[in-house]
Amino acid sequence: MNSVPKTTLFLTTYNWHEALSLCLNSIFKQTILPNEIIIADDGSKKSTKDVIDNFRSTSSIPIIHCWQEDKGFRLNKIRNKAIASANFPYIIQIDGDVILDPHFIEDHLIFAKENRFLAGRRLQIPQKTSSKLIESNNHIFSKGIRNKAIAFFHQILLYNTKDVRGVRGCNMSYWKKDALSINGYDEEWLGKGPDDKEFAIRLVHSGIKIFNLKFFAKQYHLYHGEEGLLENYSKNQEKYKTTIANKVIKCTNGIEKIKA
Repeated sequence: MNSVPKTTLFLTTYNWHEALSLCLNSIFKQTILPNEIIIADDGSKKSTKDVIDNFRSTSSIPIIHCWQEDKGFRLNKIRNKAIASANFPYIIQIDGDVILDPHFIEDHLIFAKENRFLAGRRLQIPQKTSSKLIESNNHIFSKGIRNKAIAFFHQILLYNTKDVRGVRGCNMSYWKKDALSINGYDEEWLGKGPDDKEFAIRLVHSGIKIFNLKFFAKQYHLYHGEEGLLENYSKNQEKYKTTIANKVIKCTNGIEKIKA
């Protein structure tokens, strides 16, 4: 494999230390480790810190706990803090409730190129299986889950598009300088919404090409509900449509106010 960029992997988390433990376990099983891990924490309690400290005690790479006070759902703010804190030029972004295939980081780095944004997919783990994985603290999948994954990712496909419908904040990668050029994530957003797609479409407006890693960079998403997080979704959809219609590149309330 050709030389790959030095990499920051950052993940978002909030008060689900059991899932975080599974996620971190899968990171340390990678064929290629990141140069650092940043845990972007939107105000979790001590149990999350305890998990992080436990992994730090045996980790060969830095683990940075980027925490902010719990004042409601402020995902984009903690994402911007993580991006600003990244010490390496290439960023792989995931969530703390996913389990990574061992080749996940390697796949992202193989296809990392200048002026390129990589968008991956996720495979949903059913609620019952997710509960079993949490209870056992075991990231090894049952035979049924592995067979489904193999069947789902049986083809090889990488393609360039301006369509960001498939973009998910739990599986993407990009250059830090590109994120800074669009002022990072828009912190005006409240609650859940297509903020990851809004981030990606501003990159497209700036001239970055979107590449879909379909059937590469596999990850498995633990089941959880989204109660109380969708109350502003309609307003956020309208903001997203405005970004598209006006070909917005830089948001006004973003990462520029953070001193890296």
